[in-house]
Amino acid sequence: MSASDGHAGPPGAGQLRRVLGSFDVTMLVMGSIIGAGVFNTPQSIAAGMGSLGGVLAIWVFGGLVALTGALVFAELGGMMPHAGGQYVFVRAGAGPLAAFLFGWISLTAIISSAIAFVARVFVEHLGALLEFAGREPFDEPTRRALALVLIAVLCAVNARGARLGASVQNFAMAAKVLGILVVIALAAGAALGVLTPRTTPSAPLADAPAWSWDGIGAALFGILFTYGGWQNVASVAGEIREPGRNLPLGTLLGTAAVVVLYLALNLALVAVLGVEGVAATRTPVASAAGALVSWGEPLVAALVMLSTFGITQALLMLAPRIYFAMAQDGVFLPLFARVHPRFGTPVAAIALQGLFAAAHLFLAEDLSELVEVCSICDWVFFLLCGVTLFVLRRRAPDAERPYRAFGYPWLPGVFVLASAASLVRMAMSAQLSPLLQAAGLFALGLVLYALWRRRSPAPRDAQ
Repeated sequence: MSASDGHAGPPGAGQLRRVLGSFDVTMLVMGSIIGAGVFNTPQSIAAGMGSLGGVLAIWVFGGLVALTGALVFAELGGMMPHAGGQYVFVRAGAGPLAAFLFGWISLTAIISSAIAFVARVFVEHLGALLEFAGREPFDEPTRRALALVLIAVLCAVNARGARLGASVQNFAMAAKVLGILVVIALAAGAALGVLTPRTTPSAPLADAPAWSWDGIGAALFGILFTYGGWQNVASVAGEIREPGRNLPLGTLLGTAAVVVLYLALNLALVAVLGVEGVAATRTPVASAAGALVSWGEPLVAALVMLSTFGITQALLMLAPRIYFAMAQDGVFLPLFARVHPRFGTPVAAIALQGLFAAAHLFLAEDLSELVEVCSICDWVFFLLCGVTLFVLRRRAPDAERPYRAFGYPWLPGVFVLASAASLVRMAMSAQLSPLLQAAGLFALGLVLYALWRRRSPAPRDAQ
């Protein structure tokens, strides 16, 4: 057995340890989804849909797409509970080249740009919170330096052990959920007449539909981005106890809980501000909370800090296992396959992820453009994983499957179609620069893979 399976690795190399339970998995899934997006995406959704019915319909649709994806990943994770998660799934269905490209794109674009982006958002809201207390705003060098400190500290936390990293994530996630529930409770109090809003809704709760295809397309992009992240937890499958049970269970429970939380939050926003009011503000959650209580806006600034702290922590914990698995396959530097003998973590892979995130932080002029690159690449590999489920059902019908995707083939088929449609929509609507960046990264990945194959001509087959 390899270290990726949670058993002993080579002598002296250390081993990954199965220290995570179903609660940890659920919290990691929720923490990977709930970031900064939910605090501003409702604005573009309300603007694009124009009615309460439209707003709820699009959030429900996005939640269903996320749940169908969770069904796919729950079955694949139960079948292949190894470190690397999505990398392992792509390797099983599309081969080692596609898997290498996934790992390469994750390191250079998808994960690293996401970490840099959310770390910057954390610092921006830390500055906003301090401004409420009368402090001067941060200048640009200070913002970048603080974001770098956040990344470095969380790399150190995750290097010290998966149990410590999960505990930090669990605390941040619990505080985040509590804060969102406070906003929902305030809105419920206003709806019940217990609390008097300082402003009134600018539109009734059931406007006439004002949909347009362009509005729906823009709303879908925001929804799918805001629901993203549930797929990442499979990367630590090698450190989950009873992974055949706990990985599918935590993936499905965490995704479903976020869907319910998002729907409740958006109902609260519309109840306080109205659909037009939500559409008119760039910070709908802060505006709604501020309309109810004087401390509402500082509360939401703290919430965004918690959310971005949690997602930064989750990504720095989960993503390095991808590069760890690549190195074990012989398509990456052997250094990144090593596990610390005391802490039981892939320390070198964690440091690598931190360095690439820092590079994005300091070298990228436009992080929003990088997010577009990452979204395009992300849906390529979502599509491959969806197809992998069908490939393995045909190729290995008798393989052990602790969990079988509910509604197969229809619900997994919905995920495949939604992934393909999202990829086409994003590619067609993207600016030329993100498309060229994505194409360039794939091309460079092909060259690097050819070089690695020369050094290690027989990478490990799918498990």
